[in-house]
Amino acid sequence: MAWLQPTPGVEEALSRMAATPAGQRLGRIHDVQVKTLVKHVDERGFFIEQLKRGDLDDDGHVFIGDRAFAQMSRSVVYARGGNPPEPIKAFHWHRRQWDYWDIGSGNARAVLVDLRPDSPTCGTVQTLILGENSPRMVAIPPLVAHGYQCLGMGNIHLAYYVTEPYDARDPDEGRIAWNDPRIGFDWRVENI
Repeated sequence: MAWLQPTPGVEEALSRMAATPAGQRLGRIHDVQVKTLVKHVDERGFFIEQLKRGDLDDDGHVFIGDRAFAQMSRSVVYARGGNPPEPIKAFHWHRRQWDYWDIGSGNARAVLVDLRPDSPTCGTVQTLILGENSPRMVAIPPLVAHGYQCLGMGNIHLAYYVTEPYDARDPDEGRIAWNDPRIGFDWRVENI
């Protein structure tokens, strides 16, 4: 598969990151939204409404707005343990596409990197725990690189919804190595 080459704007954002100490890059990324899921439980099991028109995020803003969904996919990643826990699937980014992630089983640390040169949070790294122990969806805007790390020994089951259908002839996906020194994210899990 041919990946998108980093745009000049993406290269500019990565260069800015490389010049900023890693500890100063952590925070919330502008336009990233998080929606905590509500689990309705009874003696038969549970039910969760993942996503519907009119949903609000945790800050009270409309979660999907006018962005129509074009495709729904599912991914399974097998847990292997270790420190840092494996596997790590990172980083990729899109020019036009929004991603909506929901990890239905297992637990993961999602890592987001703002590569939008005109964003007020350009160069910011945001981390979120998603999965069984933290049932939330995250909305990831275009040009916010994203990836995740399997936490624990349970496999990850990721359902994701996107606003652009996949086109193998013109893929809207770029890649950056999980250990790119310009991002410099420390994937280790700290033990107390």
